[in-house]
Amino acid sequence: MKNSLAKKFLGNTSWLMAFNIYSMFLSLVIGSLTARYLGPENYGVLGYGASLVTIFISISKLGLDAVIINELVVHPEKKGDYLGAALVMRLVASVISVIGISVLVLIIEPGNELLFTVTFFQSLAIVFQVHETFNYWFQTELKSKYYVMSSILALTITGAWRIYLLYSSASVEWFALSSSIQAFVVLIMATVIFRKLAQLRLNVSLDDIKYLLSRSHHFIIANLSIALYMQIDKIMLGKVLGEEAVGLYSAAMTIALLWVFIPNAIINSAMPLIISERKKNYSGFIKRLQVLLLTITIIGVMAGTAILIFGKLAVSILYGSAYKESVITLYILIWSTGLAILGTGLSVWIVAEGLNVYQKYMALIGAAVNIVFNLIAIPKMGIGGAALATFASQFVVQFCAPLLFKQTRPMIKIYLGSFSMLNRGNAKMILSMLKSVLNKKK
Repeated sequence: MKNSLAKKFLGNTSWLMAFNIYSMFLSLVIGSLTARYLGPENYGVLGYGASLVTIFISISKLGLDAVIINELVVHPEKKGDYLGAALVMRLVASVISVIGISVLVLIIEPGNELLFTVTFFQSLAIVFQVHETFNYWFQTELKSKYYVMSSILALTITGAWRIYLLYSSASVEWFALSSSIQAFVVLIMATVIFRKLAQLRLNVSLDDIKYLLSRSHHFIIANLSIALYMQIDKIMLGKVLGEEAVGLYSAAMTIALLWVFIPNAIINSAMPLIISERKKNYSGFIKRLQVLLLTITIIGVMAGTAILIFGKLAVSILYGSAYKESVITLYILIWSTGLAILGTGLSVWIVAEGLNVYQKYMALIGAAVNIVFNLIAIPKMGIGGAALATFASQFVVQFCAPLLFKQTRPMIKIYLGSFSMLNRGNAKMILSMLKSVLNKKK
């Protein structure tokens, strides 16, 4: 059984990594060509709009990402009910979010017609991203390869679309449609594959909607707070320094996020296995969690070290001299992304222990730290100040905020305890796992 489970885990993780590697490749090639073509200012308009959209995406998800997989694992007999309820919830919230984004742009940037058009085109992706509801089922069944196939097709079509735009010298508005086209293709493909494989009747009841909201409403606020402290820097840069600063910052952030597909793929595949172990063997649950935390920490340190060595060269090759001011920002942001990924891993413990409310409190603390830090640092230090604000808020959320609450203090102890597992045997196991995933991808 262990061998079978390991094969399913590695196979599922490999497909997730294959998709993210392909996505990274397109982001490196087509994304850098797009940034060069548009220049820092127009590229900044896309980044500015994407930041606003990201905030509303966090609202439209209704905190279900952190809850629904746990519910599907704990209550498998309710899969059709919970997935049906989640689909309706996401659809209604997405439509409201698109309207909300348009109103927000009119308020904070009155008269900026370009930003309004770009943001509206980008926001359509929120509605199409209801396909993520089907992905909950693919993840719990460790059948992510089917969802990945849909995503790869969508990426390919979107990549071809962006190449055509570059070839035809299109305006920035047309580039804003790229994410919406990608989400629409995934929606169509994922729906067809889910209906064929799942053989589930999706039901919608008000009681199930109320139940899921009772479990997820803490994460709505938490996810919104996280989105704010991850995106508020771009919004404030746009207001204080202009859209060119947003373009420079976005270039650094794009490179800083290139590596996260590895730990994200591992976390997404490991989460159902870790949660299911808690019901059977608590010590085994902690051990699995610590192996996960240790693995993503090692990967994060490796990624940060690589960027410190090759970051300047990467900016030069990908974006050119127009983006050279992004280098120092990149050196800071790479460690911020590492802390963010660690937070994703730690949230597995929070969900499994039913401490969702504290995720909200910790995220609110992080958002407050980020906003205050940005107000002080951006006028004095520019985009570097925004990067420092992001790092400070991530550090506070992952290591300081949990210590404020008695119920979440064990989380820090569990994380620190993961380093005691760093012996030759476990190191070989982690390296073997990563090697197996990469080989399977090939």
